[in-house]
Amino acid sequence: CVSIINPYIYQTDCLPRTKPPEEIAATFTPALLKSRTILVAEAGGEIVAYLSMSDGWVAAVYLVPHVRGTGIGKMLIDRAKAECPEGLELTVFEPNADAKRFYEREGFHEVPERRDDNTEEGVPTLLMRWRRAA
Repeated sequence: CVSIINPYIYQTDCLPRTKPPEEIAATFTPALLKSRTILVAEAGGEIVAYLSMSDGWVAAVYLVPHVRGTGIGKMLIDRAKAECPEGLELTVFEPNADAKRFYEREGFHEVPERRDDNTEEGVPTLLMRWRRAA
């Protein structure tokens, strides 16, 4: 997970680095990993994407750049939907238009009253919610 998220933060324009890589790596403790469901995708013997979730809350979805647009993100979201058929919620950084479009394609809708302008990163986030169609 760390090998994906740290490079992502350096490569994206929508998320400033507020912590050194070592501090981010230290957050992936055994206790944290035990408390969440971690879905991973592998290609060529390496982890190329992961999704972290707990009780319908998707805490993180990150992919290495060369697998974006290949269906791996959709596969992870579909698996998360199967694990939590009652619904999922997540936040997306507001400037990350690609991620927002992806989640909208996957049936997520923005919950406007749950916008957060006071994030640790200093970047506003939007709450997005998916509910299975009746």
